[in-house]
Amino acid sequence: MKITLSILLLLANCATAQINLNQGLIIYHPFSGNATDAGTNGINGTVINATLTSDRNGIPNSAYYFDGSTAYIELPYNNLYNFSAQGAFSISVWVLPDQNNSWPAQAVVVKSPFHSDFTLSQWNYGTYILNYKAMSGYANNHILNGTTLFTINQCWYNITSTYNNGVWNLYVNGKLESTNTAQTNFILQDGFSKIVFGKKGEAFGDFYKGKMDEVRIYDRVFTQDEIDSLAFNSQSTKAIEDASICPGGSFQLNASGAANYSWTPTSGLSIPTIANPIASPQITTKYYVTGLTSSGCATTDSVVLTVNPIPVVTKSNDTLICSNTSVQLFANGGAQYAWMPSASLNNPNIPNPLASPANNTKYYVTVTNLQGCSKIDSVQVSLRSQNSFSVNPDEEICPLNSIQLSASGGDRYSWSPATSLDNPNIANPFASPLVTTMYSVLITDTVCNNSTILNTSVSVSDLPTITATSSNDIDCSSNQSQLNATGGTQYNWLPAASLNNANIPNPVATPLTTTQYYVTGTDASGCTNIDSVVVNVSASGKSNYLMPNAFTPTNDGLNDCYGIKYWGAILELDLKIYNRWGQLVFQTTDPTKCWDGNFKNKPQNTGVFVYWVKAKTSCENYVFRKGIILLIR
Repeated sequence: MKITLSILLLLANCATAQINLNQGLIIYHPFSGNATDAGTNGINGTVINATLTSDRNGIPNSAYYFDGSTAYIELPYNNLYNFSAQGAFSISVWVLPDQNNSWPAQAVVVKSPFHSDFTLSQWNYGTYILNYKAMSGYANNHILNGTTLFTINQCWYNITSTYNNGVWNLYVNGKLESTNTAQTNFILQDGFSKIVFGKKGEAFGDFYKGKMDEVRIYDRVFTQDEIDSLAFNSQSTKAIEDASICPGGSFQLNASGAANYSWTPTSGLSIPTIANPIASPQITTKYYVTGLTSSGCATTDSVVLTVNPIPVVTKSNDTLICSNTSVQLFANGGAQYAWMPSASLNNPNIPNPLASPANNTKYYVTVTNLQGCSKIDSVQVSLRSQNSFSVNPDEEICPLNSIQLSASGGDRYSWSPATSLDNPNIANPFASPLVTTMYSVLITDTVCNNSTILNTSVSVSDLPTITATSSNDIDCSSNQSQLNATGGTQYNWLPAASLNNANIPNPVATPLTTTQYYVTGTDASGCTNIDSVVVNVSASGKSNYLMPNAFTPTNDGLNDCYGIKYWGAILELDLKIYNRWGQLVFQTTDPTKCWDGNFKNKPQNTGVFVYWVKAKTSCENYVFRKGIILLIR
């Protein structure tokens, strides 16, 4: 900001508050060659021994020098600055103190009554320099002390003091250095005390030594922006004018007038210690730049970088239209609009163009607000084709089964005949015909006013003829029966426990009791039917439990393995075979296993072997057989 006089700053795209340095102004002494009040109240000062000098910007005869012993400027009494304890006021003054003043407390701008002993005169309010640091408040026992030491560098300093109903704040060069809220006995509004620049009011003493420039007093409290505008209005460090960006954007700041620079806050800055960092803040930010001159004086300026909002866009909903028709799009929330693709639009640069697409099209709109920030949104326009009507292909079902039909392309459907449908007025009813049926569906597109009738057939297949048979019953000489089923392509037998495979057409059954087997046969159309067969189990046909006396393990498929046959259902078994030397060459407890003529994976030569069998069958509790067998190769 750059404010040297009473200037109104109100930027349309800036988030800072309005600054009006005329509002509430009581006195304004710019010391432009005299001590005249440049405000509207005419509270002019009387100059006693103070001499004109150059001001903080080097302009001659624009500030006063006070000698620290006899020089001061006195204002006439005026009730406008005779504030009450419940009131509010602000004081701003620029000072360049000498370093050799004999007074430790130097009055700068002080309202105080006369007293022959200045140490007993209680000043009403004002600003001081105590031990070369700023001081403010009232009286000598309720003060606010600054922290900046003025003797380190011979520099100009702005001292600003504010008061509001018991709350004091003290600023140096725009920075808050002290606050006091405990002063409950504020001595003000005496009706006669004057304001004096350079000594303790109307009392003698506390003379100021050094330069003084631009004294302001207001009947209100400054905002921080106003304090900044007063503290930063020197000709040293200057920042670029306030600016604005869009979210996600950046801006190059710039400062001049100093040798070294320091920017705060540092967040969002590329390098905070150069004159021209790149700023990329996420929110509106006021950046302060403090410049240090070659003589060691620090001055500060500020710049507000406003992050403008992106537009809040409201736009058309995605829509479905008929071929060879148009639809009006719309968007709002900005000042400028750009639609793409533009070929099928009557005007791509208005908020509500007319779209006439030849194909499904997604339109993108860039909405830009008055601040130049943009947002992109989109609207999908889809075409409803006249050739999109469809119905499912012909289907085949089994008797008493159902199937779901399906039609598409419209928003109204009417199926006939309706008697075998669960709902003839939807797109996908379930059909349960008892005989082969041709269904017709009227599909209507009410949006584009089109309709058509499509047909689909549901054929009802015949059930397969499934026949189940068995090769024999089970007795004391036969322990298994070969089942067989015909008429299908897939089979499933129950009960499965006594079958070698329940999912083939010809499983082997080995029941221990008479059992009825059911087979479900499925044909190529998926239709099923059931048949059954009974396998009887009896104690008839008892065998002599004979064993073969020879076998020929030559792998010709005939008599290749030596084992038990025709003993019926064997419940327990122990079969052993020995060679001529009494060596066990084979043993099993499984009636389905037999000896293949090998021992330790080697074929045995032709010769005599001894078998030994002990068993329990479904017909006999105990069977024992022993004898000689001949292995022939």
